[in-house]
Amino acid sequence: MNVRQLTGGTSTSPAPHRAIVATACGAVVVAQMATTIYLPSMPALGADIGAGESTLQLSVAVFVVFAALPVVAWGRAAERFGRVPAFVAAGLLFILASAGLALITNAPQLLSLRVVQAIGAGGIAVVGRMMVKDLFSGAELARQLALLSMAFVAALGGGQVIGGIVTSTLGWRYGFAVLAALAVVPVAYALRVSLPPPEPKSPAKGTARRLLGDRTFVAAAGAGGIGFAVIVMIQQKSAFLFADGFGLPPWVFGLFGALYGAAYLAGATYVRRSVSRLGARAMMRQGAWIMLAGCALIAVVWLLDLPRAPALPIFLAGYLTATFGQATLFPNSAAQAVSHLVAGGAMAVTWCALIQQGLAGVAALAGPALTGLIAWSLAITLLAAVNVLVVTVSPPTKE
Repeated sequence: MNVRQLTGGTSTSPAPHRAIVATACGAVVVAQMATTIYLPSMPALGADIGAGESTLQLSVAVFVVFAALPVVAWGRAAERFGRVPAFVAAGLLFILASAGLALITNAPQLLSLRVVQAIGAGGIAVVGRMMVKDLFSGAELARQLALLSMAFVAALGGGQVIGGIVTSTLGWRYGFAVLAALAVVPVAYALRVSLPPPEPKSPAKGTARRLLGDRTFVAAAGAGGIGFAVIVMIQQKSAFLFADGFGLPPWVFGLFGALYGAAYLAGATYVRRSVSRLGARAMMRQGAWIMLAGCALIAVVWLLDLPRAPALPIFLAGYLTATFGQATLFPNSAAQAVSHLVAGGAMAVTWCALIQQGLAGVAALAGPALTGLIAWSLAITLLAAVNVLVVTVSPPTKE
Protein backbone atom coordinates (compact mmCIF):
# COMPACT_ATOMS: atom_id res chain seq x y z
CA MET A 1 0.00 0.00 0.00
CA ASN A 2 1.64 3.23 -1.07
CA VAL A 3 0.99 6.50 -2.76
CA ARG A 4 3.47 6.13 -5.56
CA GLN A 5 0.85 6.29 -8.27
CA LEU A 6 -0.37 9.59 -6.91
CA THR A 7 2.81 11.23 -5.70
CA GLY A 8 5.40 9.77 -7.97
CA GLY A 9 6.85 7.76 -5.08
CA THR A 10 7.93 10.76 -3.03
CA SER A 11 5.89 10.00 0.09
CA THR A 12 4.64 7.04 2.05
CA SER A 13 3.34 9.09 4.96
CA PRO A 14 -0.14 8.22 6.28
CA ALA A 15 -1.08 11.91 6.06
CA PRO A 16 -1.88 11.80 2.32
CA HIS A 17 -3.86 8.63 2.97
CA ARG A 18 -6.05 10.36 5.54
CA ALA A 19 -6.55 13.47 3.43
CA ILE A 20 -7.48 11.50 0.32
CA VAL A 21 -9.83 9.12 2.14
CA ALA A 22 -11.48 12.12 3.86
CA THR A 23 -11.95 13.84 0.50
CA ALA A 24 -13.46 10.70 -1.00
CA CYS A 25 -15.79 10.31 1.99
CA GLY A 26 -16.95 13.91 1.60
CA ALA A 27 -17.67 13.26 -2.07
CA VAL A 28 -19.79 10.23 -1.22
CA VAL A 29 -21.77 12.23 1.33
CA VAL A 30 -22.74 15.13 -0.94
CA ALA A 31 -23.30 12.96 -4.04
CA GLN A 32 -25.73 10.70 -2.20
CA MET A 33 -27.39 13.58 -0.34
CA ALA A 34 -28.41 14.93 -3.74
CA THR A 35 -30.99 12.14 -3.58
CA THR A 36 -31.70 11.70 0.13
CA ILE A 37 -32.07 15.38 1.07
CA TYR A 38 -34.36 15.70 -1.97
CA LEU A 39 -36.69 12.77 -1.30
CA PRO A 40 -38.78 14.28 1.54
CA SER A 41 -39.31 17.47 -0.48
CA MET A 42 -40.64 15.79 -3.63
CA PRO A 43 -44.40 16.04 -2.92
CA ALA A 44 -44.14 19.70 -1.84
CA LEU A 45 -41.81 20.59 -4.71
CA GLY A 46 -44.15 18.96 -7.21
CA ALA A 47 -47.13 20.89 -5.91
CA ASP A 48 -45.17 24.15 -6.02
CA ILE A 49 -43.85 23.89 -9.58
CA GLY A 50 -46.71 21.90 -11.08
CA ALA A 51 -44.86 18.60 -11.56
CA GLY A 52 -46.63 15.25 -11.24
CA GLU A 53 -45.41 12.10 -9.48
CA SER A 54 -44.06 10.56 -12.69
CA THR A 55 -41.99 13.69 -13.43
CA LEU A 56 -40.60 13.72 -9.90
CA GLN A 57 -39.66 10.04 -10.11
CA LEU A 58 -38.06 10.84 -13.46
CA SER A 59 -35.96 13.52 -11.73
CA VAL A 60 -34.50 10.75 -9.55
CA ALA A 61 -33.93 8.53 -12.58
CA VAL A 62 -32.17 11.16 -14.70
CA PHE A 63 -29.87 11.91 -11.77
CA VAL A 64 -28.80 8.28 -11.57
CA VAL A 65 -28.36 7.98 -15.34
CA PHE A 66 -26.38 11.18 -15.83
CA ALA A 67 -24.22 10.49 -12.81
CA ALA A 68 -23.20 7.31 -14.65
CA LEU A 69 -22.75 8.43 -18.26
CA PRO A 70 -19.71 10.71 -17.86
CA VAL A 71 -17.75 8.73 -15.25
CA VAL A 72 -15.28 7.32 -17.77
CA ALA A 73 -14.70 10.82 -19.14
CA TRP A 74 -14.08 12.05 -15.59
CA GLY A 75 -11.65 9.17 -15.09
CA ARG A 76 -9.73 10.09 -18.22
CA ALA A 77 -9.64 13.72 -17.10
CA ALA A 78 -8.22 12.58 -13.75
CA GLU A 79 -5.58 10.53 -15.57
CA ARG A 80 -4.60 13.41 -17.84
CA PHE A 81 -4.85 16.48 -15.60
CA GLY A 82 -4.56 14.93 -12.13
CA ARG A 83 -7.00 13.72 -9.52
CA VAL A 84 -7.39 17.04 -7.70
CA PRO A 85 -8.16 19.28 -10.73
CA ALA A 86 -10.76 16.79 -11.99
CA PHE A 87 -12.32 16.50 -8.54
CA VAL A 88 -12.53 20.27 -8.07
CA ALA A 89 -14.04 20.82 -11.53
CA ALA A 90 -16.75 18.25 -10.85
CA GLY A 91 -17.37 19.70 -7.40
CA LEU A 92 -17.85 23.23 -8.71
CA LEU A 93 -20.32 21.94 -11.29
CA PHE A 94 -22.27 20.21 -8.55
CA ILE A 95 -22.31 23.32 -6.34
CA LEU A 96 -23.56 25.61 -9.11
CA ALA A 97 -26.31 23.19 -10.15
CA SER A 98 -27.46 22.69 -6.55
CA ALA A 99 -27.66 26.44 -6.03
CA GLY A 100 -29.61 26.80 -9.26
CA LEU A 101 -32.12 24.15 -8.17
CA ALA A 102 -33.07 26.35 -5.21
CA LEU A 103 -34.39 28.91 -7.72
CA ILE A 104 -36.40 26.74 -10.15
CA THR A 105 -40.02 27.50 -11.07
CA ASN A 106 -40.97 24.68 -13.46
CA ALA A 107 -40.38 21.03 -14.32
CA PRO A 108 -38.01 21.57 -17.31
CA GLN A 109 -35.69 23.59 -15.07
CA LEU A 110 -35.83 20.83 -12.46
CA LEU A 111 -34.89 18.09 -14.91
CA SER A 112 -32.19 20.16 -16.66
CA LEU A 113 -30.40 21.16 -13.47
CA ARG A 114 -30.71 17.63 -12.06
CA VAL A 115 -28.76 16.48 -15.11
CA VAL A 116 -25.99 19.02 -14.47
CA GLN A 117 -25.98 18.21 -10.77
CA ALA A 118 -25.69 14.50 -11.58
CA ILE A 119 -22.71 15.03 -13.90
CA GLY A 120 -20.88 16.81 -11.08
CA ALA A 121 -21.91 14.21 -8.50
CA GLY A 122 -20.70 11.36 -10.71
CA GLY A 123 -17.37 13.13 -11.17
CA ILE A 124 -16.57 13.71 -7.50
CA ALA A 125 -17.70 10.22 -6.54
CA VAL A 126 -15.64 8.36 -9.14
CA VAL A 127 -12.49 10.49 -8.83
CA GLY A 128 -12.66 10.09 -5.07
CA ARG A 129 -12.80 6.30 -5.50
CA MET A 130 -9.90 6.44 -7.95
CA MET A 131 -7.83 8.15 -5.26
CA VAL A 132 -8.67 5.38 -2.80
CA LYS A 133 -7.89 2.65 -5.38
CA ASP A 134 -4.49 4.27 -5.91
CA LEU A 135 -3.70 3.54 -2.27
CA PHE A 136 -5.24 0.14 -1.53
CA SER A 137 -6.10 -3.25 -3.02
CA GLY A 138 -7.66 -6.59 -2.08
CA ALA A 139 -9.35 -7.00 1.28
CA GLU A 140 -7.87 -3.69 2.46
CA LEU A 141 -9.54 -1.95 -0.46
CA ALA A 142 -12.85 -3.50 0.60
CA ARG A 143 -12.24 -2.19 4.14
CA GLN A 144 -11.60 1.32 2.86
CA LEU A 145 -14.62 1.18 0.55
CA ALA A 146 -16.61 0.12 3.60
CA LEU A 147 -15.36 3.32 5.24
CA LEU A 148 -16.79 5.20 2.27
CA SER A 149 -19.98 3.26 2.95
CA MET A 150 -19.97 4.71 6.44
CA ALA A 151 -19.82 8.15 4.84
CA PHE A 152 -22.76 7.00 2.74
CA VAL A 153 -24.55 6.41 6.06
CA ALA A 154 -24.31 10.11 6.87
CA ALA A 155 -25.91 10.89 3.53
CA LEU A 156 -28.52 8.15 3.70
CA GLY A 157 -29.72 8.87 7.20
CA GLY A 158 -28.63 12.44 7.80
CA GLY A 159 -29.67 13.67 4.37
CA GLN A 160 -33.20 12.36 4.71
CA VAL A 161 -33.53 13.74 8.24
CA ILE A 162 -32.23 17.15 7.17
CA GLY A 163 -34.44 17.14 4.08
CA GLY A 164 -37.53 16.30 6.07
CA ILE A 165 -36.92 18.96 8.72
CA VAL A 166 -35.93 21.67 6.24
CA THR A 167 -38.92 20.97 3.99
CA SER A 168 -41.35 21.04 6.93
CA THR A 169 -39.92 24.24 8.46
CA LEU A 170 -38.26 26.39 5.80
CA GLY A 171 -39.41 24.89 2.50
CA TRP A 172 -37.94 22.66 -0.16
CA ARG A 173 -35.76 25.37 -1.76
CA TYR A 174 -33.58 25.53 1.33
CA GLY A 175 -32.73 21.84 0.97
CA PHE A 176 -30.89 22.57 -2.27
CA ALA A 177 -29.18 25.57 -0.67
CA VAL A 178 -27.96 23.38 2.20
CA LEU A 179 -26.69 20.83 -0.33
CA ALA A 180 -24.68 23.47 -2.23
CA ALA A 181 -23.13 24.70 1.02
CA LEU A 182 -22.18 21.18 2.13
CA ALA A 183 -20.54 20.43 -1.22
CA VAL A 184 -18.07 23.27 -0.63
CA VAL A 185 -16.44 21.21 2.15
CA PRO A 186 -14.96 18.29 0.13
CA VAL A 187 -13.95 20.65 -2.68
CA ALA A 188 -12.09 22.88 -0.22
CA TYR A 189 -10.54 19.80 1.41
CA ALA A 190 -9.37 18.48 -1.97
CA LEU A 191 -7.53 21.74 -2.58
CA ARG A 192 -5.44 20.94 0.49
CA VAL A 193 -4.20 17.70 -1.08
CA SER A 194 -0.89 18.59 -2.69
CA LEU A 195 -0.24 16.14 -5.52
CA PRO A 196 1.75 16.58 -8.73
CA PRO A 197 -0.06 15.86 -12.00
CA PRO A 198 0.53 12.40 -13.47
CA GLU A 199 3.13 12.01 -16.17
CA PRO A 200 1.73 12.52 -19.69
CA LYS A 201 0.85 9.27 -21.38
CA SER A 202 -1.30 8.11 -24.23
CA PRO A 203 -4.71 6.81 -23.24
CA ALA A 204 -4.97 3.05 -22.92
CA LYS A 205 -6.59 1.35 -25.88
CA GLY A 206 -8.95 -1.56 -25.58
CA THR A 207 -9.75 -0.93 -21.93
CA ALA A 208 -13.47 -1.52 -22.35
CA ARG A 209 -12.94 -4.69 -24.40
CA ARG A 210 -10.49 -6.06 -21.86
CA LEU A 211 -12.70 -5.34 -18.88
CA LEU A 212 -15.94 -6.53 -20.47
CA GLY A 213 -14.17 -9.78 -21.33
CA ASP A 214 -13.18 -10.28 -17.69
CA ARG A 215 -15.85 -12.46 -16.04
CA THR A 216 -14.79 -11.51 -12.54
CA PHE A 217 -15.03 -7.80 -13.29
CA VAL A 218 -18.37 -8.03 -15.09
CA ALA A 219 -20.06 -10.26 -12.50
CA ALA A 220 -18.88 -8.25 -9.51
CA ALA A 221 -19.61 -4.84 -11.04
CA GLY A 222 -23.00 -6.10 -12.23
CA ALA A 223 -23.86 -7.39 -8.76
CA GLY A 224 -23.14 -4.01 -7.22
CA GLY A 225 -25.19 -2.32 -9.93
CA ILE A 226 -28.23 -4.54 -9.47
CA GLY A 227 -28.11 -3.98 -5.72
CA PHE A 228 -27.90 -0.24 -6.29
CA ALA A 229 -30.83 -0.49 -8.73
CA VAL A 230 -33.01 -2.12 -6.08
CA ILE A 231 -32.24 0.62 -3.53
CA VAL A 232 -32.91 3.39 -6.06
CA MET A 233 -36.26 1.86 -7.01
CA ILE A 234 -37.26 1.72 -3.35
CA GLN A 235 -36.17 5.33 -2.84
CA GLN A 236 -38.19 6.48 -5.85
CA LYS A 237 -41.42 5.20 -4.35
CA SER A 238 -40.74 5.77 -0.68
CA ALA A 239 -41.64 9.49 -0.42
CA PHE A 240 -45.03 8.89 -2.05
CA LEU A 241 -45.64 5.71 -0.06
CA PHE A 242 -45.12 7.56 3.20
CA ALA A 243 -47.10 10.64 2.17
CA ASP A 244 -50.01 9.00 0.32
CA GLY A 245 -50.01 5.36 1.46
CA PHE A 246 -49.19 5.82 5.14
CA GLY A 247 -50.34 9.45 5.54
CA LEU A 248 -47.13 10.70 7.19
CA PRO A 249 -45.71 14.26 6.95
CA PRO A 250 -42.26 14.97 5.42
CA TRP A 251 -40.50 15.37 8.78
CA VAL A 252 -41.60 11.88 9.89
CA PHE A 253 -40.44 10.41 6.60
CA GLY A 254 -37.16 12.26 7.13
CA LEU A 255 -36.69 10.81 10.60
CA PHE A 256 -36.95 7.29 9.25
CA GLY A 257 -33.74 8.09 7.39
CA ALA A 258 -31.92 7.62 10.70
CA LEU A 259 -33.06 3.98 10.68
CA TYR A 260 -31.79 3.44 7.14
CA GLY A 261 -28.53 5.07 8.11
CA ALA A 262 -28.19 2.77 11.11
CA ALA A 263 -28.84 -0.27 8.90
CA TYR A 264 -26.20 0.83 6.39
CA LEU A 265 -23.74 1.60 9.19
CA ALA A 266 -24.28 -1.88 10.61
CA GLY A 267 -23.58 -3.44 7.21
CA ALA A 268 -20.49 -1.32 6.60
CA THR A 269 -19.16 -2.09 10.10
CA TYR A 270 -19.76 -5.79 9.47
CA VAL A 271 -17.69 -5.57 6.28
CA ARG A 272 -14.79 -3.74 7.94
CA ARG A 273 -14.64 -6.28 10.76
CA SER A 274 -15.16 -9.46 8.74
CA VAL A 275 -13.90 -9.04 5.16
CA SER A 276 -10.27 -9.92 5.99
CA ARG A 277 -11.50 -13.20 7.47
CA LEU A 278 -14.35 -14.10 5.09
CA GLY A 279 -13.19 -12.52 1.83
CA ALA A 280 -14.94 -10.07 -0.49
CA ARG A 281 -16.57 -12.78 -2.65
CA ALA A 282 -18.24 -14.55 0.28
CA MET A 283 -19.50 -11.29 1.76
CA MET A 284 -20.82 -10.20 -1.63
CA ARG A 285 -22.93 -13.37 -1.71
CA GLN A 286 -24.19 -12.79 1.82
CA GLY A 287 -25.26 -9.27 0.89
CA ALA A 288 -27.22 -10.46 -2.15
CA TRP A 289 -29.16 -13.03 -0.12
CA ILE A 290 -29.94 -10.49 2.60
CA MET A 291 -31.25 -8.05 -0.02
CA LEU A 292 -33.51 -10.74 -1.45
CA ALA A 293 -34.97 -11.40 2.02
CA GLY A 294 -35.66 -7.67 2.47
CA CYS A 295 -37.36 -7.31 -0.90
CA ALA A 296 -39.49 -10.39 -0.23
CA LEU A 297 -40.71 -8.74 2.99
CA ILE A 298 -41.67 -5.60 1.06
CA ALA A 299 -43.56 -7.69 -1.51
CA VAL A 300 -45.54 -9.43 1.25
CA VAL A 301 -47.10 -6.09 2.26
CA TRP A 302 -48.88 -5.65 -1.07
CA LEU A 303 -49.33 -9.26 -2.08
CA LEU A 304 -51.35 -9.81 1.11
CA ASP A 305 -52.95 -6.33 0.96
CA LEU A 306 -52.14 -5.74 4.61
CA PRO A 307 -53.86 -2.92 6.54
CA ARG A 308 -51.84 0.17 7.41
CA ALA A 309 -50.98 -0.83 11.01
CA PRO A 310 -48.97 -3.96 10.16
CA ALA A 311 -47.97 -2.77 6.67
CA LEU A 312 -45.75 0.10 7.86
CA PRO A 313 -43.49 -1.90 10.24
CA ILE A 314 -43.19 -4.78 7.75
CA PHE A 315 -42.28 -2.36 4.94
CA LEU A 316 -39.71 -0.69 7.19
CA ALA A 317 -38.27 -4.07 8.17
CA GLY A 318 -37.90 -5.00 4.50
CA TYR A 319 -36.33 -1.65 3.61
CA LEU A 320 -33.86 -1.89 6.51
CA THR A 321 -32.94 -5.47 5.64
CA ALA A 322 -32.35 -4.57 1.98
CA THR A 323 -30.25 -1.59 3.08
CA PHE A 324 -28.09 -3.77 5.33
CA GLY A 325 -27.67 -6.22 2.46
CA GLN A 326 -26.58 -3.48 0.06
CA ALA A 327 -24.09 -2.16 2.62
CA THR A 328 -22.59 -5.66 2.76
CA LEU A 329 -22.73 -6.25 -0.99
CA PHE A 330 -21.59 -2.97 -2.51
CA PRO A 331 -18.03 -2.40 -1.18
CA ASN A 332 -17.19 -6.06 -1.66
CA SER A 333 -18.50 -6.08 -5.23
CA ALA A 334 -16.35 -3.04 -6.08
CA ALA A 335 -13.25 -4.58 -4.49
CA GLN A 336 -13.90 -7.95 -6.17
CA ALA A 337 -14.26 -6.24 -9.54
CA VAL A 338 -10.93 -4.38 -9.60
CA SER A 339 -8.51 -5.88 -7.06
CA HIS A 340 -7.24 -8.66 -9.32
CA LEU A 341 -6.30 -6.25 -12.12
CA VAL A 342 -2.55 -5.79 -12.34
CA ALA A 343 -2.66 -2.72 -14.58
CA GLY A 344 -5.21 0.01 -15.14
CA GLY A 345 -6.94 -0.47 -11.79
CA ALA A 346 -7.83 3.19 -11.37
CA MET A 347 -9.54 3.41 -14.77
CA ALA A 348 -11.24 0.10 -14.04
CA VAL A 349 -12.88 1.89 -11.10
CA THR A 350 -14.53 4.28 -13.57
CA TRP A 351 -15.84 1.45 -15.74
CA CYS A 352 -17.10 -0.32 -12.64
CA ALA A 353 -18.93 2.86 -11.64
CA LEU A 354 -20.38 3.16 -15.14
CA ILE A 355 -21.81 -0.36 -14.98
CA GLN A 356 -23.15 0.07 -11.46
CA GLN A 357 -24.70 3.49 -12.01
CA GLY A 358 -25.89 2.50 -15.47
CA LEU A 359 -27.81 -0.53 -14.24
CA ALA A 360 -29.34 1.56 -11.46
CA GLY A 361 -30.26 4.23 -14.01
CA VAL A 362 -32.02 1.77 -16.30
CA ALA A 363 -34.02 0.44 -13.36
CA ALA A 364 -34.84 3.97 -12.21
CA LEU A 365 -36.12 4.90 -15.67
CA ALA A 366 -38.37 1.84 -15.61
CA GLY A 367 -39.59 2.58 -12.08
CA PRO A 368 -42.23 5.23 -12.94
CA ALA A 369 -43.87 2.76 -15.36
CA LEU A 370 -44.56 0.38 -12.45
CA THR A 371 -47.62 2.23 -11.19
CA GLY A 372 -49.09 -0.69 -9.24
CA LEU A 373 -47.45 -1.47 -5.90
CA ILE A 374 -47.73 -5.23 -6.45
CA ALA A 375 -45.90 -4.97 -9.79
CA TRP A 376 -43.28 -2.68 -8.27
CA SER A 377 -42.63 -4.89 -5.22
CA LEU A 378 -42.40 -8.02 -7.39
CA ALA A 379 -40.00 -6.21 -9.73
CA ILE A 380 -37.52 -5.35 -6.97
CA THR A 381 -37.80 -8.88 -5.57
CA LEU A 382 -37.08 -10.35 -9.00
CA LEU A 383 -34.05 -8.06 -9.39
CA ALA A 384 -32.75 -9.18 -6.00
CA ALA A 385 -33.24 -12.84 -7.00
CA VAL A 386 -31.33 -12.27 -10.24
CA ASN A 387 -28.52 -10.76 -8.19
CA VAL A 388 -28.28 -13.90 -6.09
CA LEU A 389 -27.69 -15.83 -9.32
CA VAL A 390 -25.09 -13.31 -10.49
CA VAL A 391 -23.01 -13.54 -7.32
CA THR A 392 -23.34 -17.32 -7.29
CA VAL A 393 -21.71 -17.64 -10.71
CA SER A 394 -19.11 -14.94 -10.00
CA PRO A 395 -15.69 -16.59 -10.48
CA PRO A 396 -13.21 -16.52 -7.59
CA THR A 397 -10.18 -14.29 -7.60
CA LYS A 398 -7.11 -13.78 -5.48
CA GLU A 399 -7.85 -11.29 -2.69
